[in-house]
Amino acid sequence: MTFDEKIMKSCLKLAKRGKVLPNPMVGCIIIKNSTVIGRGYHKKFGGPHAEVNAVNDAKNRGYTLKGAVMYVNLEPCSHQGKTPPCADMIIRENIKEVVIGMTDPNPLVAGRGIRKLKKNGVIVRTGILENECRELNKVFTTLILKNRPYIILKTAQSIDGKIALSNFSSKWITNLKSRELSHELRSICDGILIGRKTAETDNPELTARLNRSPRNPVRIVIDKDLKLKNSLKIFMDKSAETVILHSNRTNKFHRIPGIQYIATRENRQGLDMKDICTKLLKLGIFSVLVEGGNKTLSGFLRDGLYDEIYTMIAPKVIGGGISPFEDFKIDRISRAKELFLNKVIRLDNDIILNYKPKQ
Repeated sequence: MTFDEKIMKSCLKLAKRGKVLPNPMVGCIIIKNSTVIGRGYHKKFGGPHAEVNAVNDAKNRGYTLKGAVMYVNLEPCSHQGKTPPCADMIIRENIKEVVIGMTDPNPLVAGRGIRKLKKNGVIVRTGILENECRELNKVFTTLILKNRPYIILKTAQSIDGKIALSNFSSKWITNLKSRELSHELRSICDGILIGRKTAETDNPELTARLNRSPRNPVRIVIDKDLKLKNSLKIFMDKSAETVILHSNRTNKFHRIPGIQYIATRENRQGLDMKDICTKLLKLGIFSVLVEGGNKTLSGFLRDGLYDEIYTMIAPKVIGGGISPFEDFKIDRISRAKELFLNKVIRLDNDIILNYKPKQ
């Protein structure tokens, strides 16, 4: 690992402390004469940026910034937002060099900060641990470029590609370690989404209890015609919020106290998945784990509303049953959704395949 990479890793570690969505997570370290003189990260939405906090930290410790090198995982902003442009501050403080992990995908920045720095004599180097930097802010990038939540589709299936028997029974196909990983994914997402059939058949709690996480995702259930029974765990358990997505044609119905009901547009396939994404963003849900059945999974796949797929495969053969994307139909191979294999995890005898859309 190079010196630049070592310092950038420290920036990423700092950045993770911030709770700033819909803003990006940013960490900053300033070095002068081989000594770290300032550290900072973006602490909260609307607050000072990481670069400002690092500069203030250096000044509070009695250092001057002239001739220093700044490391930051995201390109410094060049526009006036809730705070002044960081690029202007860097120039004003006579910082000699800025080392950047990734350019800012925000069209308001998108290289403008880098160009401004260079134009004013600041040395700029980019692309240090770029993949790690992009991974850290993947939710922010999706918000900025696609105006929707970051969406993970998750399936648990047999080696012959079945997520349930023909009678919809599915507990448990994968092993305990795979289920623990599922709960870990739940804990890092703002919401977990299923359809009505899954809610009825499995009666799940939809919490991150196996991960022992203090943070449970918001439970989101697609119930177009509001047919779910009030006795289900998603209604009885108060350890997490529950949101019910229903048709905007359904107006008069009995509301369960404490449950949020969101009217959503319909299309030929059921509720409009794009409208669902818009409604979830308005609720402040910026990342969603979809654990639904074949109709729900197929809907997100069909509309291209996904950023990752986790396929958890157990060494079992089910034969006749239900496939995860059974409701997704194409008439020629050229229309298949192409993916690339991002990583492979082995959990005892289960194999976890993580895919991303092929660019």
